[in-house]
Amino acid sequence: MVKIRSTAKSDRCRVPFKYCTRDVDRHGNERFYVRLPEKPKYRMTSPYLDENGSVTQAFVEEYHRVLTGKVVTLVKPSPRIIPGSVRWLIEEYYRSKEFMLLAASTRSDKKSVLNRYCNNIGDLPFKKIRRSDIEASQMKRRETPGAADKLVKYLKTLFEWAIHTERATFNPAKGVKKINKSKGFHSWSEGEIAMFRANYPFGTTARLAFELLLNLGVRRSDAVKLGPANVIDGRIEFFPQKGEAELVSLPITAELRKALEWLPCKTETYLVTEHGKAFSSNGFGNKMRQWCDDIGLKQCSSHGLRKASATILAEAGATEKQLMAIFGWSDSKMAHHYSKAAEKKRLADAGFELLQSYWDSKNVPLSTSENSSEAKRGKNARKSTSKFRGGGPGGTRTPNQAVMSRRL
Repeated sequence: MVKIRSTAKSDRCRVPFKYCTRDVDRHGNERFYVRLPEKPKYRMTSPYLDENGSVTQAFVEEYHRVLTGKVVTLVKPSPRIIPGSVRWLIEEYYRSKEFMLLAASTRSDKKSVLNRYCNNIGDLPFKKIRRSDIEASQMKRRETPGAADKLVKYLKTLFEWAIHTERATFNPAKGVKKINKSKGFHSWSEGEIAMFRANYPFGTTARLAFELLLNLGVRRSDAVKLGPANVIDGRIEFFPQKGEAELVSLPITAELRKALEWLPCKTETYLVTEHGKAFSSNGFGNKMRQWCDDIGLKQCSSHGLRKASATILAEAGATEKQLMAIFGWSDSKMAHHYSKAAEKKRLADAGFELLQSYWDSKNVPLSTSENSSEAKRGKNARKSTSKFRGGGPGGTRTPNQAVMSRRL
């Protein structure tokens, strides 16, 4: 048996078998794959380690069977498709123009979700599906609320397409509320941005990746494809992998330009692995996860930088149309989300400035006034005023007061 360190202590432990890699999903489940050249990826079924931290004999034997081609992959027969069933509708959707124009990653994700949905109710007539059935399927997956809401989202899109193509007359998923209360990916704070820059200087791949994501606000699927060929007339131009695939043209900021100047040599893509090859989207996501974990930013991610970029631009005063142009959004929904949040913040700050001005006007110092004489007391005494008007009504606010009003 091969004795190695237990992988439970590190999600990035290398597997000592050629062509074999280990993958850990977001729930902590580990999977092992063998990727032979020019052959489909094979997922190992045998347990990797025993209770003593040694590679199991079953894993070694299965690995060698894969190398010698003695592993037979059972092909499941295609399920029968009943016309008018849920499975029939989904298969029709897969062949539609709307589905085929989606990004490859989106098509793959939708197929994964909808095919699992078909495992239980694929043979039922889709015209008999009601809102209560959609909600029941959602609640069945309530232990993973994000996945539950994703199913509802994809079913809503499916039935909208069915209505548009006159295959259905109503959308049973319409009006089903989300159950996931999560705010999504964490948006990097200014302190976290400064911390990453302090730990990864210019010249490192981590810093280059960081500046690309933050200054361009791109998705990781687009970041891994950017290279010198995308620089046109001093701007970075590309067609996003997702969305309407319209050209996005962005200026190169000073920080990004400085990071690009540190490139050791010209490569086809800016981001390359330790072996000089271009990152895949998922591989880059895992690497970014490692860079963040190594400096204690476990809540941060590559997509969180895209959110931070949108937040910073919105708070700087960027309009919804400007945000749409920068981030490649085809409608104003996401742009409105960030603009609304920034506007609420500005309104709150302005409100507290008014509050500070109000209290400044009330805080008139009780200093000794220079009244003319004791003889003027009486009826005219109230008309005598102090010459000190520093913070009272009509006075001028000092610089310190102005600073404090902004910090409230």
